[in-house]
Amino acid sequence: MPIPAVRRVLLYPRDGARAFEATVNATRWLREHAVAVKVCALLEGDGAEALRREGAEVVPNCEGMAEDCDLVVALGGDGTLLRASRWAADAGVPVLGINLGDLGFLTAYQAEQGEIGLAAAVHGELAWEPRLRMQVELQRGGRVFLRETACNDAYIKHGEFPRLLSLATDVGGQFMATYKADGLIVCTPMGSTAYNLAAGGPIVAPSATAFTISPICPHSLTHRPVVVDAASLIEITYEGPVEGGAFLTIDGQTSVSLELGDRVVIDAAPDPLRLCPPEYSVFRVLATKLGWSAGTGGRTR
Repeated sequence: MPIPAVRRVLLYPRDGARAFEATVNATRWLREHAVAVKVCALLEGDGAEALRREGAEVVPNCEGMAEDCDLVVALGGDGTLLRASRWAADAGVPVLGINLGDLGFLTAYQAEQGEIGLAAAVHGELAWEPRLRMQVELQRGGRVFLRETACNDAYIKHGEFPRLLSLATDVGGQFMATYKADGLIVCTPMGSTAYNLAAGGPIVAPSATAFTISPICPHSLTHRPVVVDAASLIEITYEGPVEGGAFLTIDGQTSVSLELGDRVVIDAAPDPLRLCPPEYSVFRVLATKLGWSAGTGGRTR
């Protein structure tokens, strides 16, 4: 979907000197092009004053700050974009990523292309694509203990002391398996290149409407990652052990300890993330950054 020429932008930088410099430069460029700028950053003293001198409004908390903006710009890596997406998606505001990190599966522009991305936004040349999100609910004792929306993944993993977990899993109201493993990852297509990839799960095209269920170090070699329709409700019951414990972690941002009998229920969130996609596909990024192109004669199609 095309994004009209933006006139109000919220910048969300990660911590660090490089991100601060990029934020100052982006603020200066946007203000020179008559764009109102907010910067969400925990800055005090000289840092905040430097941004204010460039014409930015500095806000310490992002909650509720995106509603009156046309675009959120995340300045950092995929983790920064993911954190920005958690509240930008709820506001229905598109997110553009400028990569200051390493891999950058989700960011649309590299650091040296930052002004190109900002110019595209100002001239109405950006577009967004929907990205599936998941709604994660922790049920305890018949009540909802926690409810969150995730862009990437939700996973259950053992606590401080490694223990083999028992995780009974239903999909679409049908029993699928009781996993005996170090943990279990459920991810969106966007999240398939995160923890899921490291655990040996499949890479799923970002536009797909599916969830992936990937065991972490399963005790049985026959337990393999499974891709299911996002319309299928996923229910995971924590069956043990009593000692050692386990944790549910959502998008790497929220973590809560589990008790015996807790149920984690996952389904598709009603509203997608509006992401300004990278110019190249996730497979092109993998080929370039992870060396998949070796031996192909340099083909990049």
